[in-house]
Amino acid sequence: MAAPENKRYSSEIVSIDPSSLVSYSYSKNEIKLNKLEKSDKNAFFISYLQARDVISATIDVSRNIPDSDLKDAIEIKVYDELALDSAIEYVISYIETESKDAKNRSFNIFIIDATLIHSKLTPIKEKTRYIDYVTAAPFLIKALYRKNFIEAEGTHCFVYFQKADAFLTIYKGGEYIYSKSLHYSLKEINEKFCELIGERIDEEDFYKLLTNEGLRATNSQYQQSLMQLFGEIFLYISDVLVFTKRSYNIDFIDRIYLGSEIGAFSGIEEYGKSYLGLESFEFNFSIAINSKEWYIDQIHILMMLSAQLYMENQDDNLNFSIYKRPPPLKYRASGKLLAIMAASIIFSLAYPAYQFAYHSFLSLKAAKETSEYNELFQKTSAIRQELAQLKVEKEKVDTLVNNETSKFEFRKKLLSEIYNKKISYPMKALILLEIFQLSNQNGCKVEAIEFKQKQLNFFVRNQSEKRITEFIQDLTALKKYRITTDKIIQDDKIKLYTSKISIGLNDE
Repeated sequence: MAAPENKRYSSEIVSIDPSSLVSYSYSKNEIKLNKLEKSDKNAFFISYLQARDVISATIDVSRNIPDSDLKDAIEIKVYDELALDSAIEYVISYIETESKDAKNRSFNIFIIDATLIHSKLTPIKEKTRYIDYVTAAPFLIKALYRKNFIEAEGTHCFVYFQKADAFLTIYKGGEYIYSKSLHYSLKEINEKFCELIGERIDEEDFYKLLTNEGLRATNSQYQQSLMQLFGEIFLYISDVLVFTKRSYNIDFIDRIYLGSEIGAFSGIEEYGKSYLGLESFEFNFSIAINSKEWYIDQIHILMMLSAQLYMENQDDNLNFSIYKRPPPLKYRASGKLLAIMAASIIFSLAYPAYQFAYHSFLSLKAAKETSEYNELFQKTSAIRQELAQLKVEKEKVDTLVNNETSKFEFRKKLLSEIYNKKISYPMKALILLEIFQLSNQNGCKVEAIEFKQKQLNFFVRNQSEKRITEFIQDLTALKKYRITTDKIIQDDKIKLYTSKISIGLNDE
């Protein structure tokens, strides 16, 4: 079914964010930032709807209703049970789920306001003319299973934070079970964080804080506020999981994937373990040879995988696009009518000659193909045997490779640790010795030391502000270190002057 349709598309896939209109193109195993106005008109265009745009529910329908009446029966029951406004046009889709009820069939129902779909997709259509596939964000995750990025066995939870939305979805055995929009988009998290610390922080600066320092922020006030905020978030997620497991008879969730539009949050995996009791995995999947050059919103990766699946097998059950491109003329009703009329005319004019020629052709072709079939059958039988032998040999080789790889990684890690202990630690000790000697000469007491990658932070105090200044001048005179310092502060309680001095090695 999909083969003739795929001729309408080039090999290029263009994924589009409906809010920002940011798009990427995927072709020849490379991902590039794309300009919609300059896209190939034959490219496959795909976008998505946010989880908060979709109303989801589960309903039961009597097994006595025939499939021909099923769609009408579901829509009537949806309007009745969910009290939908009959004045509003909705797009309703559904997928059947497992049910042990002998009398009723169970369905997951997905409802979207038709006006909302139009408003979300029209700006894209104005730049691309067509949008081949549009589905809700939680449904995109199915592509990870179909493309073998994740094994289908077990029950998995996915939590993804976006700037304007956040959602949780659960898959069991590689199939969709449940999804929910969370009230913790990145923008909402930023707002709550600003309330906790009592000051306004720019969104982009906040996103950099999450991805660079994360929940281990060096600013103690920031760290405490982030810990409180993400504690609330994971308690909320825990409540959702409790409800889901009870409602859908889920005994255990095997793992949870955590990710965001801006990248991974440092330290978030500890919250998955502490609050949910689940092993956390990073929501980060790569499909292109240049994907390590920069972080790409994983929704774009999921859209590209979903586009590949759709081109292989066109299933429009959860395709909410209202701007699908028309099929080629020969697949339209009018095209088929023209083809039938032309064939009828030709057939009526050449029927007798055609019958004789076609009969002769079929006879010759049948004889030839029978002979070829017998030869091919013998060859394929031999090939099957060879493949079976090769498979056994391959499994043996794979086992050997895995064993040797494990040994290599162990030795590599061991050598790295030995090198660090022999090289890094003595260098730090020499630096500390020289700095302590200078501090003693100037009568400055070192209260605390912080070690970072190429920087040592010293917290010193003295009864004289001048002695601290002289200590800093002596350090600078060595010309071996990069010296930065906070202003010298007087502590009236203990009648001492204190200062933080940051010392790093010069590049030369």
